[in-house]
Amino acid sequence: MAKPIQLRVPFSSQAFIKRLTICAVLLLIAHIVLTILHYGFIELPWLLRELFDVDEEESIPTWFSSMLLFVTSLTLFLVAALCRQCKDSNSKYWTGLGIGFAFMSADEIAGFHETLNTVIEISWAVPGLVVALIIGGMYLKFLSALPSATAVRFMMSGAIFVGGAVGVELATEPYLYNDALNTMAYNLWTPVEEGMEIGGVILFLASIFAYIKERFGAQIGFRDKS
Repeated sequence: MAKPIQLRVPFSSQAFIKRLTICAVLLLIAHIVLTILHYGFIELPWLLRELFDVDEEESIPTWFSSMLLFVTSLTLFLVAALCRQCKDSNSKYWTGLGIGFAFMSADEIAGFHETLNTVIEISWAVPGLVVALIIGGMYLKFLSALPSATAVRFMMSGAIFVGGAVGVELATEPYLYNDALNTMAYNLWTPVEEGMEIGGVILFLASIFAYIKERFGAQIGFRDKS
């Protein structure tokens, strides 16, 4: 029988997470600066604002968010595959998370939740919160099986993400009802929402990398270089 090939992955997850964080901060700052300039000093071209608008689908921040969610999805599928090799029954939970993040990645570009707003009378954030609570309940057993530090980081990242996606979304609903979306106030709230979502995902991805290194590092030859 041929000897299995052991992969050697010279990869620094810390450096990768650091670069993701820097990119996210720069994109949020660009949105904030352009918003202040536009509403406080000089009217800027719409195309320039749209390019860095975190609330627009056709923008660099949205592309960044979609790619971040997709990378997280692929990483989750990797963990699921490694768990299946170890006969770990929790592999189905990792697969479920991978599917969920793949869907959210597509949603960033396709705007499924915004389409939902056109067919229901309440904000999509309300059913979104219900779904988040249901999934959270379904994953309690999964979280209890994880190392305590990993479980805490997962819950923290989830709380940050849902707080931005649902909490801030609901808090800014009055701007929509009062036709005040084209204001500085609303456009300074959107980077708070997107920043919390992106921050939650980055923390989650960092936690997954730490889990992979701790549990599967030797198995896949993972070398997390500083």
